[in-house]
Amino acid sequence: MQTAIYSNTYKLNFTQCYANGQLKYSELSNLLQLCASDHAELLGFGYREMAKNSQSWVLSRVRIEIASLPRFMQTITIKTWVQDFLGNRSIRNFEVYLAEKKIIGATSFWAVFNVQERKSENLAVKIDPSIILPEKAATANSFRRIELDQTLDQYINYVPKLSDLDIVNHVNNVKYTDWCLDSLPANIVLNETFKTIDINYLKELTLGQAIKIMQHIDADTINFSITRENKPVLDQAEFLGSIK
Repeated sequence: MQTAIYSNTYKLNFTQCYANGQLKYSELSNLLQLCASDHAELLGFGYREMAKNSQSWVLSRVRIEIASLPRFMQTITIKTWVQDFLGNRSIRNFEVYLAEKKIIGATSFWAVFNVQERKSENLAVKIDPSIILPEKAATANSFRRIELDQTLDQYINYVPKLSDLDIVNHVNNVKYTDWCLDSLPANIVLNETFKTIDINYLKELTLGQAIKIMQHIDADTINFSITRENKPVLDQAEFLGSIK
């Protein structure tokens, strides 16, 4: 019998945490991605099954709402389910629990990607409609298209390296979070907990493609944009929180 809601537990190790003991934001994204992958495998549309048709899932948009971050040596439970599916795209939700307390919710938008043609197409395998839970949300607000109304006034240059790539041979979505947060002063990341994170992914990046990581810091908001040849790749990753 297929399980509509999948859960797994993870004990946080020292490589996953910042110097303050809290789980890294990129590692949070990585754990959500791994949990989603495990569930998809059980449901019959994971990496191995999709690879038979030269297909893979790629992340397009995500919103994460954070009450608190777990810490080193704590054990968390992640629950995930599919909220919507239509042809070439899917909405997948997540909840993160510490003991019985929900501390993080996330909603994400995924597209089916042909790894040979490098374009979106309909999923080649069938999905059991009983595993779709359209009424079950995980966040107060859904993912959204980010529109920036101010100039990004600081930037750094970067060239993707081999360690940034995943099995689909492009930069994994987790890496964008690392790049953006690494461009900030360490005290901002270590001393504050971002309450919401919204990210739009527009185009894939591959090895050696030079990019510019731009940012703007306000009293309670940090905006990022990653561009290649003056065209957005990460169409403004917006990290909202109490940053002073």
